[in-house]
Amino acid sequence: MDYLYYLVAFFVIVNVIVFVHELGHYLAARKVGVQVTTFSLGMGPEIFGFNDKNGTRWCFSLLPIGGYVMMLGDADASSTTEDIESLKELSEEEKQKSIICKSNWEKILISFGGPFFNYLYAFVVLVIMGMSCGIPRYMPVIGEVMKDTPAETAGLAVGDKIISVNGQKVEKFRDVLVSIANSDKPEVIFEIDRNGQPVIIGVTPKVMEKKSGRRRTRKTKIVGIKPGEAVLERASIFQSLKNAAKECISSTQEMFVMFSRLFSGKKSLDDFGGVVHMASVAGDMAKAGNFAILIFFTVTLSLNLGFINLLPIPVLDGGRIFICFIEQITRRKLNEKLQLYVMIACALLLILLMSATTINDILKIEAVDKFVSRVLE
Repeated sequence: MDYLYYLVAFFVIVNVIVFVHELGHYLAARKVGVQVTTFSLGMGPEIFGFNDKNGTRWCFSLLPIGGYVMMLGDADASSTTEDIESLKELSEEEKQKSIICKSNWEKILISFGGPFFNYLYAFVVLVIMGMSCGIPRYMPVIGEVMKDTPAETAGLAVGDKIISVNGQKVEKFRDVLVSIANSDKPEVIFEIDRNGQPVIIGVTPKVMEKKSGRRRTRKTKIVGIKPGEAVLERASIFQSLKNAAKECISSTQEMFVMFSRLFSGKKSLDDFGGVVHMASVAGDMAKAGNFAILIFFTVTLSLNLGFINLLPIPVLDGGRIFICFIEQITRRKLNEKLQLYVMIACALLLILLMSATTINDILKIEAVDKFVSRVLE
């Protein structure tokens, strides 16, 4: 029954976020006069669907992860390449509806539409939540100090409000965890408010090393503090607008730092979660029955999807935007074969990264890790 919760919650949440993303591409394409031939939720063979009056096929496909919008002139469902040969078979009127005949700026608008709608979804949902049920917040207040941990040894106590970590101001408990994880110093300096009095406490995190079934050692910094219960923070419409914008900007900055540390070698793929981790989190939230936290989780995923798709990697929206900028500046089309080879390479790289994070998730399951360890001994 637990697996049913995980699968249903995961697929519902993922498809909501994917629909929002693809809807952005669809509306942008329609705005500039491009004919959308297919709007699919899921990948692979179609299960069922219908045609609308504009000639778009709306369908659900077999694999319920991902989706795509295919436009007239696309060579494939991912819209990474253009089918130049198809122009020969189109009438002049149809050519005007083909993405091939659109300007670079119009192509940029279409590519940007998906990530923009992910951010728009997050912003609108945060505003509505802020004005109605409230946005779930884990305040930077210590709800539990675990025994025999660096936090207990250093003197941190339940009820301490954390003001800053290593001089960086924090507004939610997540900021505290990120600051600890990203700290390169042996000691983490906490500025706290204890009963109205400012206190400075230095904590030396304990580095835990765990052998995994892959014969690798995974290091984790342990301080030993946990937050209290989530607080539902309600606000006026103007404050909700401000809070929503702040959350979107803060999330983007956090992801930028995280990917920067990954590419610089300061973080490893072990610190990233894949689809198994997302399914587990979604299932736990669905089982807990806290609708507000579950909706907030969709906001987080939407912001993640929007940010990742803006990365200048050819197979992503950001890559297509980058290519259009280059072509606009140089006033010439990039070599089609070179584009194809680069996109295939990037697609394979993304598949490998997704596979690696998924394998990480599976091997973090205690029973699996023990089994693999025994096999490799």
